[in-house]
Amino acid sequence: MQTLKTKGVTDGFQAIDLSQIIPEVVDLGAHWDSPGAQEERHQHGYWELGYIAEGGSELYVGGGSRVHLRAGSFWTVTAGTDHWLRQGPGARHHRLFLGLQLPIVLERCSEWNLRKLLRELIVLHEAYQFEQLFSRIIVEAATPSHYQAAALRLGVDALLLEIVRLSNDGNRSAASAPIHPAVARALNMLQTRFRENWSLERLASESGISRARLAELFRRQVGSSIHKVLNKVRVERAQLLLKDSDCTISEIAADCGFATSQHFARIFRQTTGSTAAEYRRRSPLKNLIGFNEELVN
Repeated sequence: MQTLKTKGVTDGFQAIDLSQIIPEVVDLGAHWDSPGAQEERHQHGYWELGYIAEGGSELYVGGGSRVHLRAGSFWTVTAGTDHWLRQGPGARHHRLFLGLQLPIVLERCSEWNLRKLLRELIVLHEAYQFEQLFSRIIVEAATPSHYQAAALRLGVDALLLEIVRLSNDGNRSAASAPIHPAVARALNMLQTRFRENWSLERLASESGISRARLAELFRRQVGSSIHKVLNKVRVERAQLLLKDSDCTISEIAADCGFATSQHFARIFRQTTGSTAAEYRRRSPLKNLIGFNEELVN
């Protein structure tokens, strides 16, 4: 295998000669394109599969068919088909791509009807699960390890199986589309590390996505802001402690990540409609626990 560096807004990479690992994988990589960049019209002797991780593009196919691609869009172009991409005006355009010799895959996956399915252009939107599937293939190809060929082949098959499932399920509606991997990572951090002082910038950095993109995806897929989700997680933790512990309200506020008892009191009332003291009085341990209502009033 050989790795080539490609330059754009940020350096990307392209891996070639992957046939040394498994013969069906011809080409793969990740690339960041400049605003307005346009490829030359070209075609491949293999099937190209692509995913837009960030930004927006226009895909031109054959005699002039044009498809708008946005973050979360997945596409396939058949072997021998003219095509090219033109990037939008946004600052960042990040895409993942994979080249496959389909006849080799067909031999082991004949029951999936891939020959019929992939004989035409396929475009799926809000198919965020493909980002993880592409990333898995890239990692397996670029990281020499025991059973690398088997792991890479499993990654390819998982991606192709998802194409089959989506196609047989009417491409699924946007409402039922899986959550974006970066949003899933952000949610996990908020739910498990809620005591930390999170900013949008820091959460985006640890989620591997831009600040603006994370905020947009989070609001669209979760239906709330990151700040509100974090407060909700902290309040739910506080409710458990109010019911099941003898900690003071000040101690609970600190344990849940609030800087002050006053801030905790305000957020708790906004979220639940009552004070922490009132909530505790309604709990089974109300006669066993002492508390200071003045902290929350």
